[in-house]
Amino acid sequence: MKRSRLDISKIEPDVRAILSDVKQRGDEAIAEFLTKQTGRTVKPTDLRVQKSELSRAYRELDDKLLRTLKHFIRNVTAFHKMQMPTSFMRKIENGVYAGQLVVPLASAGLYVPSGKARYPSVAGMVTVPAKVAGVRRIAIASPPAEGEFKMDPATLVAAHLSGANEFYIMGGAHAIAAFAYGTQTIKPVDVIAGPGGPWTYAAKRLVSENVRIDLPAGPSEVLVFSDGTVPATQVAWDVLNEAEHGPDSTGVLVTTSFEFGLQVASEIDKALEQIPEPRSLFVRENAKKYSAIIACDNLGEAIQFINEFSPEHLGFDSVKARGILKKYAKLLTNFGTICLNTPISAGNFGIGPNSTLPTGGNARLYSGLSVDAFLRKPTVEELRGKSWRGFSEMVLTLAEYEGFPSHKKAMEAKILHELRKKQK
Repeated sequence: MKRSRLDISKIEPDVRAILSDVKQRGDEAIAEFLTKQTGRTVKPTDLRVQKSELSRAYRELDDKLLRTLKHFIRNVTAFHKMQMPTSFMRKIENGVYAGQLVVPLASAGLYVPSGKARYPSVAGMVTVPAKVAGVRRIAIASPPAEGEFKMDPATLVAAHLSGANEFYIMGGAHAIAAFAYGTQTIKPVDVIAGPGGPWTYAAKRLVSENVRIDLPAGPSEVLVFSDGTVPATQVAWDVLNEAEHGPDSTGVLVTTSFEFGLQVASEIDKALEQIPEPRSLFVRENAKKYSAIIACDNLGEAIQFINEFSPEHLGFDSVKARGILKKYAKLLTNFGTICLNTPISAGNFGIGPNSTLPTGGNARLYSGLSVDAFLRKPTVEELRGKSWRGFSEMVLTLAEYEGFPSHKKAMEAKILHELRKKQK
């Protein structure tokens, strides 16, 4: 149930040390780490991606990939625009009005993982909601692409197309520290968002007292439910969809048929022969710790387990998927997103909802990344006209009962002022 949260607790002391180092030395600490990581001399001036590098990234992409990224961003943007709340002002009772404003945060630091893979889709997923929300300063951080000191071209282009306007080559806890505390080159931000591995996840938790964070988005995970009415091959690939992310990821099948579970296990073995390294190795590693096939006695037991597990991605591979979800709507509520007879990859790569989702069981407390992560909603209060006098009795009574004379006097002064205005 705890998944990779156990690993994260072990590295917290080291993450604290990194955060402290970046807070004290800024760019130098980040450049020094990158020098050790890449084996080449990295200067503080190398951290920020220049306009010439952005132009070169566009030239490096083939037309098909560029068209795909634009299509992907259109879908994700369309969905997130539907999420946007609106400001309002409403009458509560006679003479009493209250409202809410929708205000974007001024700046966002967005993290896009790299290293094990390239993630232009994540760049779009984290940037689009910030742009739609109206954030003016959107900064992207991503580790250097494998073998080169540069940001993955597709990731850079996707972030730029989605609305980002600052780009930094840095990763993990160092990137989170730079966004939280600021450095000589990088201004601190109001909110940090984006998924990552254990080091990124731990760093976000530790800086949350200094900066707003989006949600606990750690190593990828999927739980697939199937009753055996969908081919075992399809189910096997759906389980592997997130398990192939890394050795700390999770792939779980829950089924009501023990025999079908064995069929899927066999198909997973076959599938692993088709997956190149290091993906195949990642699956074999997380199978020892976090991944499993679980057979339940009945559907009710399966639903109860799924809800307790609270998966990041929940797949329903069943001809009865919509009916099961409708029947158990009140009992099955803890998941980041649910894919009904739909590969998780379809959601990852452009249906529209965000693929940055709560992991490690946190889906019972958090929703996926949305425009709300980048918005504030301050309120407005007003006593208007002359008809609020009946309301004032409530204020006077509660102020007196709770023992706050200034509260009471302020209301009485308002009443007296209105009476004098009336007399004139």
